[in-house]
Amino acid sequence: MSAFLCGIALVYLANAYPILDTFERSQYLLRAQHRLQVMKNSSMCIGNVVLHLPTVGKSIDTRNVEPLAESWNRQPEALPCAPSSGLTPTKSGELQMSIQYPLTPREGSTPPLVMWLTLSNAQIQRLLQGMDHTQETGLVLTSPDSCFVLEKTDNASFLNPELLTVSQQLPSTEEVTVEGKHFQKTVVALEESDLVLISFSSTEHLFGFRHTYLFLLVLFGVVSVLAMCLFAFSVRHLVHKPIRTLVDAFRCMKGNNFDVRIHQKRNDEFAYLYQSFNGMMDHLQKLIEQVYDQRLLTQRAELKQLQSQINPHFLYNGFYNIYRMAKKDSNDDIAEFSQLLSEYYQYITRNAADTVTMEQEIRHAMTYLKIQQIRFSNRLSVEIGPTPSEFGFLMVPRLILQPILENAFEHGMKNVLEPKLFIRFEARLGEWNVCIEDNGTEFSPEELSELQQKLDSTDTQMETTALINIHRRLRYHFGPESGLRLSRTPAGSLQVQLHIVKEE
Repeated sequence: MSAFLCGIALVYLANAYPILDTFERSQYLLRAQHRLQVMKNSSMCIGNVVLHLPTVGKSIDTRNVEPLAESWNRQPEALPCAPSSGLTPTKSGELQMSIQYPLTPREGSTPPLVMWLTLSNAQIQRLLQGMDHTQETGLVLTSPDSCFVLEKTDNASFLNPELLTVSQQLPSTEEVTVEGKHFQKTVVALEESDLVLISFSSTEHLFGFRHTYLFLLVLFGVVSVLAMCLFAFSVRHLVHKPIRTLVDAFRCMKGNNFDVRIHQKRNDEFAYLYQSFNGMMDHLQKLIEQVYDQRLLTQRAELKQLQSQINPHFLYNGFYNIYRMAKKDSNDDIAEFSQLLSEYYQYITRNAADTVTMEQEIRHAMTYLKIQQIRFSNRLSVEIGPTPSEFGFLMVPRLILQPILENAFEHGMKNVLEPKLFIRFEARLGEWNVCIEDNGTEFSPEELSELQQKLDSTDTQMETTALINIHRRLRYHFGPESGLRLSRTPAGSLQVQLHIVKEE
């Protein structure tokens, strides 16, 4: 409103009216009337707007331009409790506001512009009605001292002066009782006026569903917790426990327990996994048994083959040596030699066990060497190192030393006049070595390479010699780290190392 009064056109009209011609006056008056119409249309609550021009002697409203009345400076009589500024309630029950330009005129002078603005009670009530959508509420527009009351309510009890009492601190909210019903009374001050808006809302209407909502919220929380617990239990029972059972079964299998089986009655995907696991274990156990049986049969067959490969000339030579000693009447030598032959053939033809102690194997090798010394008429020289005590209880396959010695006599020292044989024993943590070396003819690198290839070959159809047979049986019994190791001595003869690796 202040901006409206301060417009250049209105100020010019109020001050320059005497010097304007008739046309200009009418134009400025129409402009002012048009602006009043715009102001009235700006709000549905404005009932009328009147502009007084004391210096011009005119009063302008939205419809007419009339001469200034003598009572222009007397507003409608205000109520005794009317506020000193802003919207003013009158005895006619209307709200009116006035403003002048300048806002503070000089003492004794008449302001050139004065505007009266009257609000429409009907429109205000319609506005209050639009704010209220229930029958259990009420809206009252009043002054703090209840000098002016404009209400929209179906309950006249809300107009009780006690209920219209306003506290000093605004806004405020309190609970009141009207005709046995509880209401929430809310008081809000209106800006640019000394009026307040009082709202009465039914407590049941505002908070009637609060307990219901609270109950539903608690019920939803309980149901959610129960659902989560049920879900966790279902996951544990349907997923976690079956997986745990399967993992435990695999751990048992990893610990070389191939008899483990899963026996559970289920009708889900884990039943298929359990059946597949049991089928896999059955098949795996059958394969292991087949491989074990095949390996055992192979070892026994090779042992039988080794026993059948005993050179019959060794027996013929033994009989010849007995004949020669008999011709010389060497009865003591015959008795000793016969005893050695008896021990020798008893050992190689015994089928009771496939494994013996290394001490028994060494004793049999020594028996063989004594027979060979008699055969070579004591021309054979044998150097045997000390035997560590660890060799006494080591279980090894039968006939792994004597065939190596026999190979040295038949191939390495076949044409040597003074044969020599060197035997050394070594024992370390988890390892046992027996080194056998002769002073036979030169063993070429090509022959060494060819023999090494035969040892490393996995061809089961290849001809099996004594060294290959021993090498395979050692690997079958102790693992791939064990076996025979071949090398050439500085003199060029063959050195055979029997290497055993065993975890204690």
